[in-house]
Amino acid sequence: MNTRMFRNMALIAAIVLAVSACGGGTGGTGSGGGGTGGTSAVSTGVMAKGSVILNGVRYEDTTANILIDDTPKTAADLRNGMVVKVLGTVSDDGINGTAQQVKALIEVRGLPTSVDPNASPQSLVVLGQTVIVDDQTVYSNLAGFGAITTSTLIEVHGLRDTAGRIRATRIEANQAQMGDDTVDEIRGVVSGAAGSNATTFNLGSQAVSAIGAVIAPTGASYQNGSVVEVHCTVRPCVSGGGEFQASRVEVESAEDSAFQPGSGQRFEVEGLISGFNPGSSNFSVAGTPVITTGSTRFEGGISTDLANDIKVEAEGAWNGSALVASKIEFKRSVVRLQGVVTVSNANSFNLQIGAPAAARNVTVEVDSFTQGTVPGTGPNCVQVRGQRKFGGSLVVVAGEVDNGCSQGGDHVLQALVEAKAEPNLTLLGFSVNVTGAQFRNLIDANISQAEFFSLVSATDPGPPPVAGTLVRVRFDKNNLSVVKEVELED
Repeated sequence: MNTRMFRNMALIAAIVLAVSACGGGTGGTGSGGGGTGGTSAVSTGVMAKGSVILNGVRYEDTTANILIDDTPKTAADLRNGMVVKVLGTVSDDGINGTAQQVKALIEVRGLPTSVDPNASPQSLVVLGQTVIVDDQTVYSNLAGFGAITTSTLIEVHGLRDTAGRIRATRIEANQAQMGDDTVDEIRGVVSGAAGSNATTFNLGSQAVSAIGAVIAPTGASYQNGSVVEVHCTVRPCVSGGGEFQASRVEVESAEDSAFQPGSGQRFEVEGLISGFNPGSSNFSVAGTPVITTGSTRFEGGISTDLANDIKVEAEGAWNGSALVASKIEFKRSVVRLQGVVTVSNANSFNLQIGAPAAARNVTVEVDSFTQGTVPGTGPNCVQVRGQRKFGGSLVVVAGEVDNGCSQGGDHVLQALVEAKAEPNLTLLGFSVNVTGAQFRNLIDANISQAEFFSLVSATDPGPPPVAGTLVRVRFDKNNLSVVKEVELED
C-alpha cells in the first residue's frame, strides 16, 4: 500500500469518528458562493475517494452537483486520482467539509498515436498531448501502463508541467466511467491564435480547427493564454491535414466561474509550480498566481526548495488577483543527500552516506526532469536534491544532481523524521545514533540533545496527515562514523 493511500484511509477513519461525535462545522461564511455551516472555500487538486478527500479536507458530496468534465454524474462516479475543483464549506476543525459543486477535469480523451513503455519516464502521445506516468498514476480498467495500446480509448486526468506535458494522475479506460466516451477532447492553453475567437489555434503541439464550432458558454471569448476544452463528436477527429476538428470550444474561465474565489475566500490549489524565479515570492501553481510572505509556513521542505515543476499544495486566501499563501506543502517531501557513489548505472546510482558500517546506501533514480547526470563511482562527494519515491523500497527520485558538495564535503542526510527514540532518529528508513553531535535549532543556536528531541516530532499519518520535523544530519568527512551536527530545518 503506498503512503498516500495509507494516509487517506487513516483520514477517512478519523473523520467518521469526528462526524459521529459532532454536527457540521460552524463559523463565519467567507465571500463567494459556498453556502452556510462553515467557512466558504474553493479547492482544486488530485482527489482521493471517501467522499472527496482533497488537500487534507474530506468533503461530504452526497448533495453536491457533480460533473465529470461537463457530464452530470453522481458521487459514485468520483474516483481516486481525478483532478477536481470543489466549491463548498470547511468546518472549524479544518478536516471536514461539505461540497456544493464538484467538477472533475479531463486533460485529454482519445486514442494514443504512440505508446513508449521503454521511455524514462514511460510516456504516450494522444491528440498531440504528451502524457507521462509515475508511481502515483492510478489505472482504471487497465493492468498498468503496459496494457495501453494505440487502439485503447483512454481518458487522462493529470497536472501540466512547464513543458506542457500531462503528468497523469489517473488513466481511465473504462468507457462507462468516462465523462463522455463518444467525444474526443483536449483541455489546454490556447496559443498561435490571431485575435479573439480565432478559428485556428494550437493546444500544445496539436493544431485545432474551430471553423463552425460552438463557443460556450454563450458570449464567452478566448484568445492566446485562455484555457479551453475542445470537443470533437465525429471520429477520426484529426483530419488528413493534422488538425483537430473541434465542434465545440468551451472557455473555462467563463464556464467555471462558480469556482472562482471571492476576495478573502479560503482557497487551496495543488499542482506543479511554474513561473518561478529564484529569490521571487511570486509564482503559479496549476496556473493559479501564488504569493508567499514572511509568515508563509512550509511543510515537507523549505523555501529554497521551491522550483519549477515541483508539486506543492498552496493554502491561503484569495486577495482578488492571487492566492496569498499561509502554507506551502511539498507533496513529495524534499530530500537532500551528500555522499559517495558506490554503484553507477544508466539511470540510477547508489549513494553511500556515512561510514560503510552504517550501510546507509540510498538508490537514486534520474529521469528526464533531473538536472544533472548520473555520476561515476569514486571518492568524490556528490550532492542530490530529490523526493522519496512511494513504494516498498527506498528510492529517491533526483530533481538535481551536483558533482560537488557544500558543507565542506561532509556527508549529509536531510529528510523528515519518521521515528525518534533518543538518541536515535529514523530518516529515510535509517536509524541514526546522534550521540555526541552538536545540536542546533531553527535559528542556528546551539541546544542540548534533550532540548533537540523535545522539539522534534515524527511523521503522523493523521488525520490530518502531519509531516515529521525536517532534520539535517551531518557526518564528519574525516571520520564518517561520527555524526558531527544535527540541525532543525524549517
